[in-house]
Amino acid sequence: MSTLRRNLALCTGEGLVAMPIVFLTLPGNFIVAMLLTQTFPLGEAIFGVIVSLPAWCNVFQILIIPLLGRYWTQKQSTLFFSWAHLITWIALGLALPCIPADDMQSAGRWFFLFFGLASLLHSVVGVSWTSWVQEWVPGRLRGRYFGRRNRLLQLSTVIFLLVAGEALTRLKVITPVLGFQAVIGLSVLLRSFSIFAQYRILATSKGRSQEQGAGIQAQLKVIAGIKPLLWLFGFGFAFGLTANLFGPFFNVFMYDSLNMTVADVSMLVVITNVTGAIAMPAWGQFIHRYGCRPTMSIALFLWMAPGLAWALVTPENTWILKLLFASGGIFSAGFVLGQFNILLKLVPPDAKTAAISLNVAVTSIAAAIAPILGGLILDHAFIGHDKLHVYHWMSIVHHVIVILSILVLLRVVEPKSAPLSQAVGAMRSSRQVVALFGMSFLVNYVFTKRRNGSQE
Repeated sequence: MSTLRRNLALCTGEGLVAMPIVFLTLPGNFIVAMLLTQTFPLGEAIFGVIVSLPAWCNVFQILIIPLLGRYWTQKQSTLFFSWAHLITWIALGLALPCIPADDMQSAGRWFFLFFGLASLLHSVVGVSWTSWVQEWVPGRLRGRYFGRRNRLLQLSTVIFLLVAGEALTRLKVITPVLGFQAVIGLSVLLRSFSIFAQYRILATSKGRSQEQGAGIQAQLKVIAGIKPLLWLFGFGFAFGLTANLFGPFFNVFMYDSLNMTVADVSMLVVITNVTGAIAMPAWGQFIHRYGCRPTMSIALFLWMAPGLAWALVTPENTWILKLLFASGGIFSAGFVLGQFNILLKLVPPDAKTAAISLNVAVTSIAAAIAPILGGLILDHAFIGHDKLHVYHWMSIVHHVIVILSILVLLRVVEPKSAPLSQAVGAMRSSRQVVALFGMSFLVNYVFTKRRNGSQE
């Protein structure tokens, strides 16, 4: 087996077992939301502050990454901070029974400190891994490879969510935190296998030596001269602001006003991951043919537009959410895959780590401020108003402002991409719609052209 094939197989394998800890690390997910708003009822304002921590840490990492680059390779940084992140989660699992459930001020401080440290470590891992993976995954393979890889990762997430939902439901009757300890323990064990697999991935390029040849000022000058990359930073800022203003509170909405259980919410997330995994290969082909920007624009609009139906959801018709989460899984898969690939496509090889780090920092500033503002707005709106009515208006505002962020995305000039109108035309094809559900051979049939211009 060649080094490249071996690396790709190891990358897929380690990703499969890393997904549980990655899922838990973002405190806006439904498991941590259950922990912080139901088991420990911290309130929307404090919850919003904790949810914002990963974004603040994504800003702060820009001070750490350049220092690490002087002494360590991206692989070394990834491995060291992955172990530190894992140790932090072990500490939380052991300390969870000691956190006072009847003292929200004290509990809030403990969770703030933990998620702050875990988020900072994970932020460094994320930037280092993204830069490292570019060193040995050729550009010609990225769209298709990560499409297939992400499909498998979403399926592994489905299995984890089913297990986690069952554990939280069954073990809750023993002690309120035992289920969370079991979920954390399983995630830590699987993540350790992932880190060991990363040791076996070998570099296949000299990307790091190119970066070390230029100082940080020279790298920033290179980045400043790439206007499409700067517009991509601008879109990240706009999307981070609009998506995170109220986005993290939809899980709280389901628990507080729709009377849904953790098992109910878990099943919705499973539906999203299943439909996303099925659609991912087709999105990979779509990106390969039309480019990332058109794909992201179409996928984001089709992801957000049906979400306006959240304003119609009541405890009596929560079945609507199954349809919304199913469609959301399909179209969010295309957006996320395009977002990852367009960044790798636009960053300069001689300043890739600095560019990725700067992108994370700039786009996270808005994502850090947004949930804090959202929590304060909701706490104020709840005074004298019905919670369900407030959440309905929240859902309308959320989906409309996220759609508006597409206007910034359209300013990004992507090399070798099709016009947006051409991609939209392809989406009208019934065969392409079928291909979104995993029949990738139909994508080739529609989009591949012979040299004489006829379609194959």
